[in-house]
Amino acid sequence: MEYLERAGEIELSHIREKDKADIHDALRFQPQIAGAVLIAVATRRSESGGMMPVDICTTFLMAAPIQAYNTEREEDRNMQDSVPTHNPRGRFGQSAPYRGLFSEGIRGLSWMFLKATGWHVATDWPDVSKSVIIAAPHTSNYDGLVMLAIAGWYRQKLSWMGKASLVRGPFGGLLRRAGCVPVERSKSKDVVSLMKEAFDAADTLHLAIAPEGTRNANPVWKTGFWHIAQSANVPLFSAVLDFGTREMRLEGPIMPGGDIATDMDVIISHYRDAKGRHPERFHLPDLAS
Repeated sequence: MEYLERAGEIELSHIREKDKADIHDALRFQPQIAGAVLIAVATRRSESGGMMPVDICTTFLMAAPIQAYNTEREEDRNMQDSVPTHNPRGRFGQSAPYRGLFSEGIRGLSWMFLKATGWHVATDWPDVSKSVIIAAPHTSNYDGLVMLAIAGWYRQKLSWMGKASLVRGPFGGLLRRAGCVPVERSKSKDVVSLMKEAFDAADTLHLAIAPEGTRNANPVWKTGFWHIAQSANVPLFSAVLDFGTREMRLEGPIMPGGDIATDMDVIISHYRDAKGRHPERFHLPDLAS
């Protein structure tokens, strides 16, 4: 009842004891909905002296968005001092700050996809606003769906580089909204500088790159992700999509230094036990060669 008395908008002395008991029961389930309870009590009263069923229904219907909002605000406060941690397999990691109703819809769809396909998230999303994410193994288009769903669960927009021709068609605008950053493959030498400009201009940008560069077997990894991260001065994270355990984990961060071989050795070590959807297509590069 202290929620109601602090509100101070309606005189509560006239509310009968049975009403108070009903309100107290409602508040046990939704402790942050004093405003909705006040409206329900003020608008309908039964002749028998208690709250009608419609009162309780109205209370909970009006309370849902208020409770969701307050829950997210509390989550944000709890996250302020948090750092990425490993959670037991089978649990989703800690989500990113609340970003709106549309984001919540995407998060719900992502949750259903991950649960339906049996995927688990073993780590929290990194507490950084910009990063380059190495996504491997990449042996099918399905890998991209898993990564997008994981980012959706964390309420994060995951960007990815695609052929410039993709955004010229009727679905170009939709692909851009989905995170596609168009690049001209014929101008690969300019990709690093292009992405540096994109990072400099953005407040938040998480760029996912598949180092294999193809869904087919390729023992030579492209190192453009390393050069982009170094040029933009952003951390590298390794997203390990292990189809053997249906588990995704984010390893890192690595701040690219002056020795690419040393950094690559650490990065590759995260993928030694990982299996792709098509295991025969996934090969780790031999740094000694």
